[in-house]
Amino acid sequence: MPIGEATIRAVKYPPESIPDAWFGTLALNAEFAPPVLDLKRFSPYIVILNNIQLPANALAEARARYDNARIAENTAAMLNLLPGAWWLPAKDTLYYNIFGLGVVANYTSHFSVWAFPPTIAHKLFYGITLTNEEKAIAEELGVRNTVEKGLLPLPIPQLLQREYHIVGEETHSRSVTIAVAATVYSIETIYAKPGEIIVLTRIAANPGLVAQNIRFILDRDNDISLVDLPTFPLSLVAGGEIGCFIPAIREIRLTASATVAPGAHLFRYTYQRIRLNNILRLRFGLISEDEVPKDLAQKVKAGIV
Repeated sequence: MPIGEATIRAVKYPPESIPDAWFGTLALNAEFAPPVLDLKRFSPYIVILNNIQLPANALAEARARYDNARIAENTAAMLNLLPGAWWLPAKDTLYYNIFGLGVVANYTSHFSVWAFPPTIAHKLFYGITLTNEEKAIAEELGVRNTVEKGLLPLPIPQLLQREYHIVGEETHSRSVTIAVAATVYSIETIYAKPGEIIVLTRIAANPGLVAQNIRFILDRDNDISLVDLPTFPLSLVAGGEIGCFIPAIREIRLTASATVAPGAHLFRYTYQRIRLNNILRLRFGLISEDEVPKDLAQKVKAGIV
């Protein structure tokens, strides 16, 4: 199930990075249909396409649109089967597809999409209208001047390093026997401990065969099939792993299924245990503004913390 507007609206513990994978046969002088990624009605969220991985092939052209910017690049000199340097942010339109300069069978790609509702700093940076309450907070905290200095909005890696304190990080490896087609098999259920959240950060799997169409499925808390992607574009070697950032308050359930049962199949994934703090509780809506100092609630809205 490709990432769509409903996937973006399911983002409840921002920022989240949602992984996806795709494969298909390219036709001569045509973009693949339907597009690999086509997001249009996701306001008020900001989305960022990154971690694009694909095979280098002179007959494949990567095409993207992020708001008013357009990209059309032949993949022949791209990093082969390794994530490249991509950071494509959008507030209105985000599009990614592959154009065939010739026929290419079973071409693949995987990528991830960051998604989050904008803070006041993001709104000022992207030219989004502020509410009256946001204007008052921006004035009181001097947010506009800080944005103009280039110190806000905070880059996502800096935000994660400052506020998501890692209690533990584990990489798990599983061999799951998928014996019957169109049947869901459990890989693992990971539970959060009291005072913590869990965050899935990496996914890898043996690719299997095209005809098997092995699926990696992730449920988060009450979100069923938040991620449902094919393993064929993945692998267990460098470059075959998809980066992601999917927090859960209670549990993450990992399962698999296939159109043609492959028998034993290998999966690998990494998750972090993160200590809950008041900044995260506010951002996730786990506590009200009345339960913390006023300035902290304002700073979370502003994007200062």
